[in-house]
Order: sequence, then C-alpha cells, then structure tokens
Amino acid sequence: MQTQIPTPCQSGYYPSQNMQPCSPTSYQNQMTLQQQQTFQQLDKDNSGTIEVSELVTAYKQMNFSESAARLLLRAVTDKVHIDRETFPAFDSIIQTLYRAFAQFGLPAMNAQRVEQALLQCQFKVQTAQVQQLVKKYGQDGGCDFGQFLGIASYLLLCQKLFAKYNNQGRVVFDLQGLTNIGMWFL
Repeated sequence: MQTQIPTPCQSGYYPSQNMQPCSPTSYQNQMTLQQQQTFQQLDKDNSGTIEVSELVTAYKQMNFSESAARLLLRAVTDKVHIDRETFPAFDSIIQTLYRAFAQFGLPAMNAQRVEQALLQCQFKVQTAQVQQLVKKYGQDGGCDFGQFLGIASYLLLCQKLFAKYNNQGRVVFDLQGLTNIGMWFL
C-alpha cells in the first residue's frame, strides 16, 4: 500500500493549475481568480502580504522549515514578503515542484529520485551536489516534499544570484556586489 503525502490543497495551500518552468521570472503578474483566493487563504493576518511565518504555517504538515521558507521567499522576491505582484511566481514554482515531486517520490524520495525531480524542473545539478543537498535538507538519505522544497528553494536562490551577477558565464563580484549578497543572509 502506497502512502500519500498531503497535497498542497490538503495542507491549506491551494495552488493554481497552470504550470510554468521553475523560475521566478517565468510568470505573469496578473493573478487568476483561483490565485487570488489562495493568496487570501495564505495571508492569515489580512495584511496584503504573505510573510515567512505564514508560509511555514501553510506547509506545516509537509516538514517545510522556516529557513527553507526564507530561501524560497528570497528566490521569488527581493522584498521581505510575497505580495500580489510576486504571488504568481510563487504559485508557479510551487506547482512545478509539487508535480515533479509527485512524479518521482510519493511519499518520499531518495537522492537519485531527488536528482530526477530537480532535472525535471530544469535545474542544472550534479549528482554530488544533490547528495550534499539531500544530506543538508533531508534525512536518512532521502526527503519528503517539505525538504524537497528546501532543496529547490536553495537552488532557486543560487540561480537568482547567478543571473544577477553573471558576467559571460562567470560570476564576478566587486565589493558592492559582495556586500549585497552578504545582506541576503543577515
């Protein structure tokens, strides 16, 4: 008998059905009606923004840590919260990751399946990197969906940093650039 993990809908998060590549920039700023409803459900304090604590609460059943939620937030936006403008990117990313996880790993997956799911999401990763990420974010050589979100959030943040500071395939920093990157981790 195969155990099933709760879907984002069962955990209190209701993602939209439209899939996009796993990238914070591959979305449209206009929210669908379903996304508007989802946004309101996640915005527990009705502030018009979704804070890290609200993300952690939404994914509580899925073992999604606060540090992983912070990484996801930083990967999606430069703001300290998700707002109506950045929510479509967040929704697209969650949808893409959930479908890849469901394809390769219900209810949990080993490092090899994590690598397959990440490649499905168009992440460029090497086996040794995946093994280290599973060791950091997972447990017992594997991970559940919340831990997979943590791994993907880290990779999304790396992609964002690389895109921001890339210079013809090489990342070159001046003091200001290094200071900016350091501020992301304060």
